[in-house]
Amino acid sequence: MKKLKYLFPFLLAFSFFFISCEKDEDSDPEEEEVVEVNESSIIPSSSFGRPNNYLGCIEITSRITNIAVWDHGTVDGDIVSIIANDDIIIDEQTLRGPDSPISVDYDFGYNGFNYVTLYAHNLGDIPPNTCTVAINGVEFVLEANLDANGSVDVIVNGYGVDCSDAGGGGGSGGGGGSGGGSNKGDVKFWINDDFGCGPITVNLSGVGTSDITGYYYAGTPDCTPDGIGGNFNDLTPGTYNYSASCQGYTWDGSVTVTEDSCYRMQLTL
Repeated sequence: MKKLKYLFPFLLAFSFFFISCEKDEDSDPEEEEVVEVNESSIIPSSSFGRPNNYLGCIEITSRITNIAVWDHGTVDGDIVSIIANDDIIIDEQTLRGPDSPISVDYDFGYNGFNYVTLYAHNLGDIPPNTCTVAINGVEFVLEANLDANGSVDVIVNGYGVDCSDAGGGGGSGGGGGSGGGSNKGDVKFWINDDFGCGPITVNLSGVGTSDITGYYYAGTPDCTPDGIGGNFNDLTPGTYNYSASCQGYTWDGSVTVTEDSCYRMQLTL
């Protein structure tokens, strides 16, 4: 009995030590998720067999987003897919008006640079295919046709990068324009074949007109004036409506100009 009397305090102390260790193990904090930071654009050069024209850059404050999409301007039957970081988040859906947007929740997955791309399944009744996109309330316009997609950089702020580091990935609309740090942007309207309709007169709302007198059969032009026409340079960033016409053909739509970038708008039949 005497032995048990002396053994009991030892067992009691050991049990307290064991419980204390268990609590310490249980209280270890979970490891924080490590999220990769992209310090440059990840827009691919093409998506689904079409080049990605670079249309600009927006900034958001969180990777966790709600993305709403609707037809830009007149609702004319545009059918689109929206790709975010290689994920198809809207798949071949017909755009409605701003009162009835298509809405999805999406986690961009990266801090810093991400991207969104518009793929056009048709041109609607009024070419090209255009849509307004709102990411957590930040609105911008995407434009695409049956030859090229439209892409923007989407930057999650707070990780040492912002839109001043943007300029597009490998897309044919990349930010290699002639803006040259002027805080202005350029637009180039162009064609890749002789449409046989004479000069194409392009009118950019609030800016003026330019006549396209030739075509580019190999490659995509930049925004440097080259005598063929279709150039609008040193524009204040924003969205501009345009119309274009030649004998027997007309086009209209809008283009979005961003700082120090070259937006190439191909007119197609």
